[in-house]
Amino acid sequence: MNTFTKIGNGIERFNKKAFEISSWALVVLILIMTYEVVARYVFNRPTTWSYEMSYFLSSFFIMMSMAYTLQTKNHVSIDIIYNRFSEKTKLILTLIFTVAFFFPMWALISYYMVPQVVHSFQTNERSSYGSWLPVIWPFKAWILFGLLMLLLQGLVEFIRDLHRLFKGGTNDGNAL
Repeated sequence: MNTFTKIGNGIERFNKKAFEISSWALVVLILIMTYEVVARYVFNRPTTWSYEMSYFLSSFFIMMSMAYTLQTKNHVSIDIIYNRFSEKTKLILTLIFTVAFFFPMWALISYYMVPQVVHSFQTNERSSYGSWLPVIWPFKAWILFGLLMLLLQGLVEFIRDLHRLFKGGTNDGNAL
């Protein structure tokens, strides 16, 4: 097993574990939203913290799931068109779109996100919604961390696709 395969498999194990752990955020989110609905409509006592917690938890799940979604090929694609192409054409299109869209968009988002996270941490930025006013640098930090996980998974996919295109191999994610 070569070095890239070990690194790629390690990245994928990490992404899967992050997805599995973050999926518990959905359970907590459901419990919080259930509590909020009961407090608001049964006892006429809405909470001041449920709004922030709902977007904190849902964003955590989404950001920790993106890389695993790419890894398992569960992202949106136009299969009705894409499936008409040969495997080689699919690989070429995937590589072109990765270079033309994935990497530039990742770089652009990161370019703007890194200073936001740093500023938020340095100023101990707080949410401006509601009266609870929690710090939001952790929220911004896990968005950046999720983007990093997505980049690493994108690099693994890109290198594997290049290998499959030039050396042959299957599309099972373990061509190297």
